[in-house]
Amino acid sequence: MAGTISSYNRPVNLAVATAHDERLLACVAGAVVLLLLLVVRLRLHAALGLAVAAFSLGATAGVPLEKLPLAFTSGAGEMMGHIAIILGMGAILGQLLTSSGAGAALGRALVERCGPKGLPWALLALGVLVGIPVFFEVGLVLLMPIVVDAARRSGRPPMLVGLPVLAGLSAMHCLLPPHPGALLAAAEYHAALAPLMLWGLVVGVASAVMGGPVLYAVLLRLWQRPGSFLKRALPQDAFLASTPAAEEAGAGRANVPRPAGAIRALVAILLPVSLILAGGWADAIAGKGTLGSRLLHLAGSSDVAMVVAALVALATLGPRVQEPGYHGPGGLRRLTVDSFAPIASPLVILAAAGGLSGVLRVSGAAQAAVNFAIGAHLPPLLLAWALAAAVRVSMGSATVALAVASGILAPMAGTMGVRPELLALATGAGSILLSHVNDSGFWLVGSLFKIDVKATLATWSVLETVLSLSGLAGAMLLAGVLK
Repeated sequence: MAGTISSYNRPVNLAVATAHDERLLACVAGAVVLLLLLVVRLRLHAALGLAVAAFSLGATAGVPLEKLPLAFTSGAGEMMGHIAIILGMGAILGQLLTSSGAGAALGRALVERCGPKGLPWALLALGVLVGIPVFFEVGLVLLMPIVVDAARRSGRPPMLVGLPVLAGLSAMHCLLPPHPGALLAAAEYHAALAPLMLWGLVVGVASAVMGGPVLYAVLLRLWQRPGSFLKRALPQDAFLASTPAAEEAGAGRANVPRPAGAIRALVAILLPVSLILAGGWADAIAGKGTLGSRLLHLAGSSDVAMVVAALVALATLGPRVQEPGYHGPGGLRRLTVDSFAPIASPLVILAAAGGLSGVLRVSGAAQAAVNFAIGAHLPPLLLAWALAAAVRVSMGSATVALAVASGILAPMAGTMGVRPELLALATGAGSILLSHVNDSGFWLVGSLFKIDVKATLATWSVLETVLSLSGLAGAMLLAGVLK
């Protein structure tokens, strides 16, 4: 096996593991332990803990001290460039869904029409539907108000109620084109998109069922036990003070408009989904190179789609806002300003997590993880999964994991005795294993659901691991059936 792949402008070569690799991975492990001590034991804010861990890792891993600040700020800037506008526009949408009563109406419809037993399945379907064309972060901020209100009405913790949504979004993001990581793997392996999308949907939905409704049922039983860790870590009332039902808040007041209904909530949620989906199929819809195609590509970019959705929501949900403070001249501007306050802490945490990722890249952690995985001599699908998993656990980025693993195996894809589409699925499954403190998604989920590090590890990290193992099992089952 020979060849190289460039991941975030850092080459990754095929080589056997060395003593330097062992030292480097030990430094990474030490940085993770330091971060956990700072955040869990010393109760330091996650952003400060991430920054300290990043600079400590860089110094001990041999990154030149003069390059260390640039590695950190480059990673932070890259993260903010990807996430800041999406989170900001999502915060406006979330505030409008909450303040207009639309989110409460949709949450009420899900709870009342589906019942407690059907609610996880309805939320799973919503997560899969939104997750097919939309990035994980976009889908999460879009659906967060629905999850919160459904949790409030069902009397269960938002983190548990949100597991099916998270499972659907995450599985689609890493297994199904047109998401960038899955699309990259398909291109590297020369996999046909039509069967990859079909089999990816089958494996993705099956994995999401295991990580969503099934895991939800298991964790719910643990949460219901008196004195359990989850009972203390996942309080029911985390969102009650900040997200009252708009129709209840407006009861008994004069000149309060009628709350918006579930249909308006669905339109607000699905508009950016539709724009992104149309952007992905722009050439087929309007013809390659035409003005219509270029406009659809523009509207279908995540940032533009979220800006358009926020503007439309201001027009459709803004007149139904219940709080008197947001009525009259300048009311919606005040609502917009207030919507940014809850995401200030998540943004700083994500910037620091991006800084840690930047230091991890410069330190050569991906190279060390790849060297160890290559030496394992595993069957093709298991090797693809293990390569992606090794990079994922060491660096935190699912996209980087997909890029590294598919780039390494691409020259051999035609000679490994398995379909390239299944290699892509196995690689995608490995790229979501064990999300932990070096993954920006870990901090995003913990911040939005208002849970601490231990609770995030006990829920989100377990969910990602279940999705990863289920995805690998699905790919291996398909390999046996499709021989």
